[in-house]
Amino acid sequence: MLAFLSSSIGKKVIMSLSGLFLLVFLAFHAALNLTALFSESFYNQACEFMGSGFVMPLVPVLALGFIVHILWSLRIEFQNWNCRPNSMRYRVPTQTKASSWASKNMLALGVIVLGLLAIHFFHFWSKMQLPELLGNHDDVAENPRQLIIDLFKNPVWCVLYLAWFVAIFYHVSHGFWSAFQSLGLNNSKWLPRLQFLAKIYAVVVFVAYAAIPVCVLTGCHAEGTPTEPAACVATEEAAEEETEATTDEAAAEETETTAETDANNA
Repeated sequence: MLAFLSSSIGKKVIMSLSGLFLLVFLAFHAALNLTALFSESFYNQACEFMGSGFVMPLVPVLALGFIVHILWSLRIEFQNWNCRPNSMRYRVPTQTKASSWASKNMLALGVIVLGLLAIHFFHFWSKMQLPELLGNHDDVAENPRQLIIDLFKNPVWCVLYLAWFVAIFYHVSHGFWSAFQSLGLNNSKWLPRLQFLAKIYAVVVFVAYAAIPVCVLTGCHAEGTPTEPAACVATEEAAEEETEATTDEAAAEETETTAETDANNA
Protein backbone atom coordinates (compact mmCIF):
# COMPACT_ATOMS: atom_id res chain seq x y z
CA MET A 1 0.00 0.00 0.00
CA LEU A 2 2.79 2.43 0.93
CA ALA A 3 4.60 1.54 -2.29
CA PHE A 4 1.48 2.39 -4.29
CA LEU A 5 0.94 5.72 -2.49
CA SER A 6 4.55 6.70 -3.07
CA SER A 7 4.41 5.84 -6.76
CA SER A 8 3.55 8.41 -9.41
CA ILE A 9 0.16 6.75 -10.03
CA GLY A 10 -0.62 6.65 -6.32
CA LYS A 11 0.16 10.34 -5.92
CA LYS A 12 -2.13 11.20 -8.82
CA VAL A 13 -4.93 9.09 -7.33
CA ILE A 14 -4.61 10.88 -3.98
CA MET A 15 -4.60 14.26 -5.70
CA SER A 16 -7.65 13.29 -7.78
CA LEU A 17 -9.74 11.93 -4.89
CA SER A 18 -8.96 14.85 -2.59
CA GLY A 19 -9.66 17.27 -5.44
CA LEU A 20 -13.03 15.68 -6.23
CA PHE A 21 -13.92 15.82 -2.53
CA LEU A 22 -13.18 19.55 -2.50
CA LEU A 23 -15.15 20.07 -5.72
CA VAL A 24 -18.25 18.61 -4.05
CA PHE A 25 -17.77 20.89 -1.04
CA LEU A 26 -17.25 23.89 -3.32
CA ALA A 27 -20.61 23.32 -5.02
CA PHE A 28 -22.40 22.75 -1.71
CA HIS A 29 -20.88 25.88 -0.19
CA ALA A 30 -21.91 27.96 -3.22
CA ALA A 31 -25.51 26.74 -2.99
CA LEU A 32 -25.63 27.55 0.72
CA ASN A 33 -24.19 31.03 0.25
CA LEU A 34 -26.65 31.88 -2.51
CA THR A 35 -29.54 31.63 -0.03
CA ALA A 36 -28.15 34.74 1.68
CA LEU A 37 -29.38 36.79 -1.29
CA PHE A 38 -32.99 35.63 -0.85
CA SER A 39 -33.63 34.95 2.82
CA GLU A 40 -31.82 36.17 5.89
CA SER A 41 -33.62 33.77 8.24
CA PHE A 42 -32.99 30.68 6.07
CA TYR A 43 -29.30 31.49 5.66
CA ASN A 44 -28.84 32.11 9.37
CA GLN A 45 -30.64 28.85 10.18
CA ALA A 46 -28.42 27.01 7.70
CA CYS A 47 -25.32 28.51 9.34
CA GLU A 48 -26.66 27.47 12.73
CA PHE A 49 -27.06 23.93 11.40
CA MET A 50 -23.50 24.00 10.04
CA GLY A 51 -22.34 24.83 13.56
CA SER A 52 -24.34 22.03 15.15
CA GLY A 53 -22.90 18.92 16.75
CA PHE A 54 -23.94 16.92 13.70
CA VAL A 55 -21.81 18.88 11.23
CA MET A 56 -18.90 20.12 13.33
CA PRO A 57 -17.18 16.68 13.50
CA LEU A 58 -16.92 16.84 9.69
CA VAL A 59 -14.79 20.01 9.83
CA PRO A 60 -11.54 18.08 10.51
CA VAL A 61 -12.35 15.81 7.55
CA LEU A 62 -12.72 18.83 5.28
CA ALA A 63 -9.53 20.36 6.66
CA LEU A 64 -7.71 17.09 6.04
CA GLY A 65 -8.91 17.12 2.43
CA PHE A 66 -7.46 20.60 1.95
CA ILE A 67 -4.17 19.71 3.64
CA VAL A 68 -3.69 16.49 1.67
CA HIS A 69 -4.51 18.18 -1.64
CA ILE A 70 -2.14 21.08 -0.98
CA LEU A 71 0.77 19.03 0.35
CA TRP A 72 0.53 16.42 -2.40
CA SER A 73 0.40 19.08 -5.11
CA LEU A 74 3.51 20.73 -3.69
CA ARG A 75 5.25 17.37 -3.43
CA ILE A 76 4.45 16.40 -7.02
CA GLU A 77 5.50 19.81 -8.31
CA PHE A 78 8.78 19.66 -6.41
CA GLN A 79 9.55 16.13 -7.62
CA ASN A 80 8.71 17.06 -11.21
CA TRP A 81 10.99 20.08 -10.93
CA ASN A 82 13.77 18.07 -9.32
CA CYS A 83 13.64 15.36 -11.99
CA ARG A 84 14.15 17.82 -14.84
CA PRO A 85 17.69 18.37 -16.09
CA ASN A 86 19.19 21.73 -15.18
CA SER A 87 19.07 22.78 -18.80
CA MET A 88 15.30 22.16 -18.92
CA ARG A 89 14.19 23.81 -15.67
CA TYR A 90 13.94 27.31 -17.10
CA ARG A 91 12.98 26.33 -20.62
CA VAL A 92 9.43 26.90 -21.75
CA PRO A 93 7.90 23.55 -22.73
CA THR A 94 6.57 22.95 -26.19
CA GLN A 95 2.96 24.05 -26.57
CA THR A 96 0.37 21.47 -27.61
CA LYS A 97 -3.32 21.66 -28.34
CA ALA A 98 -4.09 19.71 -25.20
CA SER A 99 -2.18 22.16 -23.02
CA SER A 100 -3.91 25.19 -21.57
CA TRP A 101 -3.03 28.22 -19.52
CA ALA A 102 -4.74 26.73 -16.44
CA SER A 103 -2.91 23.39 -16.72
CA LYS A 104 0.47 25.16 -16.83
CA ASN A 105 -0.35 27.41 -13.87
CA MET A 106 -2.18 25.06 -11.50
CA LEU A 107 0.34 25.61 -8.71
CA ALA A 108 0.24 29.39 -9.02
CA LEU A 109 -3.56 29.34 -9.10
CA GLY A 110 -3.57 27.06 -6.06
CA VAL A 111 -1.35 29.50 -4.14
CA ILE A 112 -3.71 32.38 -4.98
CA VAL A 113 -6.74 30.34 -3.91
CA LEU A 114 -5.01 29.36 -0.68
CA GLY A 115 -3.96 32.92 0.16
CA LEU A 116 -7.42 34.37 -0.33
CA LEU A 117 -8.91 31.40 1.50
CA ALA A 118 -7.02 32.59 4.59
CA ILE A 119 -8.67 36.02 4.22
CA HIS A 120 -12.06 34.33 3.82
CA PHE A 121 -11.47 32.36 7.02
CA PHE A 122 -10.68 35.61 8.84
CA HIS A 123 -13.86 37.30 7.61
CA PHE A 124 -16.33 34.48 8.22
CA TRP A 125 -15.08 31.20 9.64
CA SER A 126 -13.26 32.85 12.56
CA LYS A 127 -16.51 34.54 13.58
CA MET A 128 -18.83 31.58 13.06
CA GLN A 129 -17.45 28.04 13.39
CA LEU A 130 -14.13 28.75 15.13
CA PRO A 131 -15.76 30.05 18.34
CA GLU A 132 -17.96 26.94 18.35
CA LEU A 133 -14.88 24.72 18.10
CA LEU A 134 -13.21 26.62 20.95
CA GLY A 135 -16.33 26.49 23.11
CA ASN A 136 -16.77 30.29 23.07
CA HIS A 137 -20.43 30.21 22.11
CA ASP A 138 -20.97 33.83 23.18
CA ASP A 139 -18.50 35.01 20.53
CA VAL A 140 -20.41 33.44 17.62
CA ALA A 141 -21.88 36.01 15.24
CA GLU A 142 -25.58 36.42 15.98
CA ASN A 143 -26.38 37.36 12.37
CA PRO A 144 -23.99 35.60 9.93
CA ARG A 145 -25.80 37.00 6.93
CA GLN A 146 -25.08 40.53 8.10
CA LEU A 147 -21.36 39.72 7.92
CA ILE A 148 -21.78 39.14 4.17
CA ILE A 149 -23.74 42.36 3.67
CA ASP A 150 -21.30 44.50 5.64
CA LEU A 151 -18.23 43.05 3.89
CA PHE A 152 -19.41 43.31 0.29
CA LYS A 153 -20.70 46.84 0.65
CA ASN A 154 -17.02 47.68 0.35
CA PRO A 155 -16.01 47.71 -3.37
CA VAL A 156 -12.40 46.81 -2.53
CA TRP A 157 -13.38 43.51 -0.94
CA CYS A 158 -15.77 42.83 -3.82
CA VAL A 159 -12.98 43.17 -6.38
CA LEU A 160 -10.59 41.06 -4.29
CA TYR A 161 -13.12 38.27 -3.85
CA LEU A 162 -14.02 38.36 -7.55
CA ALA A 163 -10.34 37.90 -8.38
CA TRP A 164 -10.35 34.92 -6.02
CA PHE A 165 -13.35 33.43 -7.81
CA VAL A 166 -11.59 33.86 -11.17
CA ALA A 167 -8.61 31.90 -9.82
CA ILE A 168 -10.98 29.20 -8.56
CA PHE A 169 -12.66 29.11 -11.99
CA TYR A 170 -9.41 28.40 -13.82
CA HIS A 171 -8.20 25.97 -11.17
CA VAL A 172 -11.34 23.80 -11.20
CA SER A 173 -11.89 24.06 -14.97
CA HIS A 174 -8.71 22.04 -15.41
CA GLY A 175 -8.76 20.09 -12.13
CA PHE A 176 -12.26 18.68 -12.72
CA TRP A 177 -11.51 16.68 -15.86
CA SER A 178 -7.86 16.11 -14.93
CA ALA A 179 -8.96 14.28 -11.76
CA PHE A 180 -11.05 11.83 -13.77
CA GLN A 181 -8.27 11.46 -16.30
CA SER A 182 -5.87 10.45 -13.53
CA LEU A 183 -8.41 7.86 -12.38
CA GLY A 184 -8.42 6.23 -15.80
CA LEU A 185 -11.19 8.00 -17.75
CA ASN A 186 -8.79 9.36 -20.36
CA ASN A 187 -9.93 7.70 -23.55
CA SER A 188 -10.98 9.61 -26.64
CA LYS A 189 -14.66 9.04 -25.87
CA TRP A 190 -14.83 10.30 -22.29
CA LEU A 191 -12.14 12.99 -22.19
CA PRO A 192 -14.01 15.53 -24.40
CA ARG A 193 -17.17 14.97 -22.35
CA LEU A 194 -15.34 15.50 -19.08
CA GLN A 195 -13.71 18.66 -20.41
CA PHE A 196 -17.14 19.96 -21.42
CA LEU A 197 -18.59 19.14 -17.99
CA ALA A 198 -15.59 20.83 -16.37
CA LYS A 199 -16.35 24.06 -18.20
CA ILE A 200 -20.02 23.92 -17.19
CA TYR A 201 -19.13 23.19 -13.57
CA ALA A 202 -16.54 25.99 -13.45
CA VAL A 203 -18.95 28.53 -14.97
CA VAL A 204 -21.83 27.59 -12.65
CA VAL A 205 -19.64 27.75 -9.54
CA PHE A 206 -18.09 31.05 -10.61
CA VAL A 207 -21.48 32.65 -11.29
CA ALA A 208 -22.88 31.36 -7.98
CA TYR A 209 -20.00 32.81 -5.98
CA ALA A 210 -19.63 36.04 -7.98
CA ALA A 211 -23.35 36.81 -7.74
CA ILE A 212 -23.08 37.35 -3.98
CA PRO A 213 -20.67 40.32 -3.86
CA VAL A 214 -22.11 41.83 -7.04
CA CYS A 215 -25.70 41.67 -5.79
CA VAL A 216 -24.79 43.03 -2.37
CA LEU A 217 -22.77 45.90 -3.84
CA THR A 218 -25.59 46.84 -6.24
CA GLY A 219 -28.33 46.32 -3.66
CA CYS A 220 -29.99 43.45 -5.56
CA HIS A 221 -30.64 41.30 -2.52
CA ALA A 222 -33.44 40.69 -0.05
CA GLU A 223 -33.51 43.14 2.81
CA GLY A 224 -32.68 41.72 6.21
CA THR A 225 -33.92 42.61 9.63
CA PRO A 226 -32.55 46.06 10.41
CA THR A 227 -30.87 46.33 13.77
CA GLU A 228 -30.66 50.03 14.57
CA PRO A 229 -34.03 51.05 13.04
CA ALA A 230 -35.71 48.20 14.90
CA ALA A 231 -34.17 49.44 18.13
CA CYS A 232 -35.46 52.95 17.39
CA VAL A 233 -38.95 51.63 16.70
CA ALA A 234 -38.88 49.61 19.89
CA THR A 235 -37.77 52.71 21.81
CA GLU A 236 -40.56 54.79 20.31
CA GLU A 237 -43.15 52.12 21.13
CA ALA A 238 -41.88 51.90 24.68
CA ALA A 239 -42.07 55.70 25.00
CA GLU A 240 -45.63 55.70 23.67
CA GLU A 241 -46.65 52.96 26.08
CA GLU A 242 -45.07 54.85 28.97
CA THR A 243 -46.88 58.04 27.93
CA GLU A 244 -50.21 56.19 27.70
CA ALA A 245 -49.62 54.59 31.08
CA THR A 246 -48.84 57.98 32.63
CA THR A 247 -51.96 59.49 31.06
CA ASP A 248 -54.13 56.63 32.34
CA GLU A 249 -52.69 57.01 35.83
CA ALA A 250 -53.36 60.75 35.80
CA ALA A 251 -56.89 60.19 34.56
CA ALA A 252 -57.48 57.57 37.27
CA GLU A 253 -56.16 59.90 39.97
CA GLU A 254 -58.33 62.75 38.68
CA THR A 255 -61.39 60.51 38.68
CA GLU A 256 -60.61 59.33 42.20
CA THR A 257 -60.14 62.91 43.38
CA THR A 258 -63.44 63.95 41.82
CA ALA A 259 -65.23 61.03 43.46
CA GLU A 260 -63.79 61.94 46.87
CA THR A 261 -64.85 65.59 46.44
CA ASP A 262 -68.41 64.55 45.49
CA ALA A 263 -68.56 62.25 48.50
CA ASN A 264 -67.43 65.05 50.86
CA ASN A 265 -69.97 67.48 49.43
CA ALA A 266 -72.70 64.93 49.88
